[in-house]
Amino acid sequence: MSAPVDLGALPRMSIKELRDLWKEHIGRSPPPVQKRLLIRELAWRVQERAHGGLDAETARVLKSAIRNARQSTQNVDSSEQPRRSRRCSASSTARGPRVANDLPPGTRLVREWRGRTHEVTVLESRTGGKTGRSFRYRGQTFKTLTEVAKAITGIHWSGPRFFGLATSRRPESP
Repeated sequence: MSAPVDLGALPRMSIKELRDLWKEHIGRSPPPVQKRLLIRELAWRVQERAHGGLDAETARVLKSAIRNARQSTQNVDSSEQPRRSRRCSASSTARGPRVANDLPPGTRLVREWRGRTHEVTVLESRTGGKTGRSFRYRGQTFKTLTEVAKAITGIHWSGPRFFGLATSRRPESP
């Protein structure tokens, strides 16, 4: 049986001490890399062992909430648009998919930021014979999602990343 863990002491422990506790109490998978995540996971697992885990109904509700959250972070209004794949499309570049231009006009992007919900609508725009996308946010039209993200946050953000459209994964090599 493992020694009891003082949960209040976890934040003061070194990363090595936390990993040693992980091996002692969890052991079956590699620990999270970040200290704050390691502390949270250890605290949860220790309390789960001491007091029991979630009952079946709570686990079902949480799984449903996670599924719904994942669908909403894809930011495509499923009642108006088909679910989109995040795989690279024909308009991809060497840097990865050009996500904003892959969104069909009428797509609504929704992001909660600091307690407020922000909604953006994708528009089709034509400039110099080229078809592209523009974005309507609070009655104003923006050329890029990055401009919209800056209008919302006040600082520079990658627009596709801010709206959950871009991932940090690099494209696969051929």
